[in-house]
Amino acid sequence: MPFAYYARLTRGQQAVYRKSDALTEIRLERPAELQPLVQALAVALGAEEREAVQRASQALVAGLCDAMALPPVRVDVLTARPHARWGELHGLYTNERGRPPRVQLWMRTAKQKRVVAFRTYLRTLLHEVGHHLDYTGLRLRDSFHTEGFYKRESSLFAQLVPERRTTMPTMAEYAKQPIVARLARCERTPDELAAAFRGQSEAVLSKRPDGKNWAAKEVACHLRDTEEFFLHALKTIVAQDGAKLPIPDSDKAATEREYLKADAAAVVEEFRRRRGESLRALRGLGAEQWKRSGTLGTNPMTLDALVALWAWHDDNHLDQLKRALQGKA
Repeated sequence: MPFAYYARLTRGQQAVYRKSDALTEIRLERPAELQPLVQALAVALGAEEREAVQRASQALVAGLCDAMALPPVRVDVLTARPHARWGELHGLYTNERGRPPRVQLWMRTAKQKRVVAFRTYLRTLLHEVGHHLDYTGLRLRDSFHTEGFYKRESSLFAQLVPERRTTMPTMAEYAKQPIVARLARCERTPDELAAAFRGQSEAVLSKRPDGKNWAAKEVACHLRDTEEFFLHALKTIVAQDGAKLPIPDSDKAATEREYLKADAAAVVEEFRRRRGESLRALRGLGAEQWKRSGTLGTNPMTLDALVALWAWHDDNHLDQLKRALQGKA
């Protein structure tokens, strides 16, 4: 099913959208040859040195362009992300007449100036390369954010960062599950959060595994506050199909709301209360309401997809929380 903005496109743009949506995978002939470049990028990002990240990013993008027979593209790595009411800008692709194609990537968060997590940075890089592919490889007149576009991005990521299968479903896998299964997963989260905190000392809950990653208590506060956003997004989209919602700045919230000073037990109970309200709202939706959609930041999303994101978000941060309790980033 096309994203909601498809209906607002011209007939010519819709044809381009459908062509993009139909192509769901890009197969690299020898992805193993690019994996050392990915590892070098991870090392550079870990060192938090912009020039090293610049060199590693340019080398990886050059390798990808060679592998996909695309023209070269210039890569510029900048520091803190620009931000506005709609959220933070992670990356930008431009291809202006008379100038070489250009990818801009930001390696630090807007408010806290923390170095972006490696996987997030790599996905942003692949996202912008995806736009370059659309224009110069697939020869599309426009580069739309279609489901096919995101699947192409994920196919590249999977080839560059091969992993063993884990028990944690991906967001795409959650999207294939029945709504009732996703809601059941979301219903378990408050109990799992409470169980993870049970018997833990204040010192353990408040200890960050390193200088960049949150403590377990901060992760729990993030889940609590994100639940507030999810419920707001749900109610807004139900009331106004096609609504646009800015994504909250998580780092800013952690500072302004003083996550580390929060009472852990109160955070868990408040999350439980908010999650219960969210589940009641979701289970009260009618068939037509499930078809509604909105835009979160710059990402078009149906309510169905929002619930997949909801379930995946729980898994992702519960895993982060458990690692933090073990002193691991």
